[in-house]
Amino acid sequence: MTVSTLMFREAAETPGKVAAQHAGNRDAAARIAARLDAMKPRIVLTCARGSSDHAAVYAKYLFETRLGLPTCSFAPSVASVYKVRLAMDNALFLCISQSGRSPDLVQAADVARRQGAYVVAIVNDEESPLADIAEDVLPIGAGPEKSVAATKSCIGSMSAVYGLCAAWRGDADMAAALRALPATLSAALACDWSAAAPVMETARQAFIISRGIGLAAAQEAALKLKETSKIQAEAFSAAEVRHGPMAIVEAGFPVVAAGAFDAAQDSIDGVVSHFAARGARVFAAGAPAGGGEGITLLPMPRADATDLQPLVFLMAFYRFANELALRRNLDPDNPEHLKKVTETL
Repeated sequence: MTVSTLMFREAAETPGKVAAQHAGNRDAAARIAARLDAMKPRIVLTCARGSSDHAAVYAKYLFETRLGLPTCSFAPSVASVYKVRLAMDNALFLCISQSGRSPDLVQAADVARRQGAYVVAIVNDEESPLADIAEDVLPIGAGPEKSVAATKSCIGSMSAVYGLCAAWRGDADMAAALRALPATLSAALACDWSAAAPVMETARQAFIISRGIGLAAAQEAALKLKETSKIQAEAFSAAEVRHGPMAIVEAGFPVVAAGAFDAAQDSIDGVVSHFAARGARVFAAGAPAGGGEGITLLPMPRADATDLQPLVFLMAFYRFANELALRRNLDPDNPEHLKKVTETL
């Protein structure tokens, strides 16, 4: 039975929050899309920290594959520490933040606007300094999030990115897939990953593997294992993990693979099979179908669009992360040495 911590209760709110967000953001997304259609930006710059930066990685793959627009991460320290002013004419500057209050993000957004960028904030706190600086705001609409570990605000940031992309493309199929997402998220929340618990309960290290748009979810999952279970988890693309990191994977080493169900799936399956052959304890979320020798399959429903699969993976993973922390006698709501809003300069 799942213990109802604050982290779990907030994560469980996600399907309803995503449904409300889609309805509530329709006009704002259309307005922003119209502005973008008129300005025709040649580049998108994202700016974020922590879980929000994982949503920015999601935006990178989504915008590049769906819109054909180069999408790059802007380092806030370029503006806040090094005081460099980059030419940003005709750029979309997309700042993602739960609190909207980290000084370096606020300063970066201010500099970007002064340098000619169109600044859009995806933010949970619509009264925050970041929301004030942005020309347009796309609310996350997650409501108060008190657990230190972000859950509903991270998935909500990703769904807001997807909704903006759908409006920008004028894509009815994407919009329909987003409408169907809450039901799939509810199904994912019900998934039981306890098969991975005995191995992960005593783990000190782990790899989280995916590729393409799924990498964003792998990065978020690795962060949550650090935050809530003190596991030194690292996320890798299936394309990169063979370039060095694979050397530390020996018999018994835990590996979690996030299924993508898109063109990247064969690459993920190949790495998963290789790890299993080396004796690693491999847990594959949703794929490969039927598992394989040495591979434990973790249940995960499929989204109506493969681009939404990372959100479905995270919904199932958050439940597991909560349960794992409790099995390790840790409080997932209050990780040591961390606080909700990190005020980086």
